Amino acid sequence: MRVKASILALALVLTGCSYEPPGPAVEQAVAAPVDAARVTVKDAGSGDKRVLSYEDVNTEQNSHFELTEGFSQDVVEKSVAENFESGAPEEATTAFDLRAEVSEATDDPEQTPATRNAFMTLSSPTYSGTDALNVESGDGFQFGWRADDAGQVSSLRLAAPQSANDDARSILEQAIVELTSMPIVFPEEEIGEGAVWTLDSRTSGESTLLQTTTYTLEELTDTGAELSVDISQRPALGALTMEDGGELEVLDSTTRSSGNLSIDFSQPLPIRGDIDIATRVTYGTEESEIRVLQSTNTRMQFSPAAQES
Repeated sequence: MRVKASILALALVLTGCSYEPPGPAVEQAVAAPVDAARVTVKDAGSGDKRVLSYEDVNTEQNSHFELTEGFSQDVVEKSVAENFESGAPEEATTAFDLRAEVSEATDDPEQTPATRNAFMTLSSPTYSGTDALNVESGDGFQFGWRADDAGQVSSLRLAAPQSANDDARSILEQAIVELTSMPIVFPEEEIGEGAVWTLDSRTSGESTLLQTTTYTLEELTDTGAELSVDISQRPALGALTMEDGGELEVLDSTTRSSGNLSIDFSQPLPIRGDIDIATRVTYGTEESEIRVLQSTNTRMQFSPAAQES
């Protein structure tokens, strides 16, 4: 995502009396508004029902996140496009630990009202791809968001370390944007086990996609929830512009996905979870005998950060 310049200083709240060495100096945070996800309840579920909400103000979380992405493109004849099996795309994995802190959101007349301010500090970044790119200089990358108790995010802020190289900035920002493009927003209505609701949102990254995420509430406890996840994606733009200036229309878009997330209402990020998305978009024109097939694979994993010995 190309975040446009609207500068917002990040505020780090110090709690307790313990001392920690300061992290690397970061640049002024760049901020941008985030489109609100549209939430629609399909089934309110059964049994005891209640309004779900985050209760994570004044808490901390140590988490590990991994993002694996792959992309491939094939140009094939129209007659074989429907059943064509693309080859395995080249994949790269970005991984890092996150320390999350949540504070009460302050009133800001220039921003959408929010109740929670989540602040994340990234550490121990690694990158595994075909190119030997060094992302270690991105250690200390900071980002955060304002959100309400249901999880609706209204703005995103990013601040790279001043010493970060261009590779680290680009790769880690892409991973952060992918992480925040998977919103977990609860409905305003009371729901119980078996409830199903959808979120319509936009993803940002190499290309903008319209995304519909379907959550099913598999298990509900006093402190958390188990969710299964199904995702459908389609291009936000209806055509692909070629180098010669011509356009290829989106003729078809299909998504296969699976996922599950473990939510603790006192933590801003899933405590565990796996999401796997494979999307293929077919471009062409009705008159053309050629089709362009673009396949994108995305996998996300959340887990507790390893304990230091």
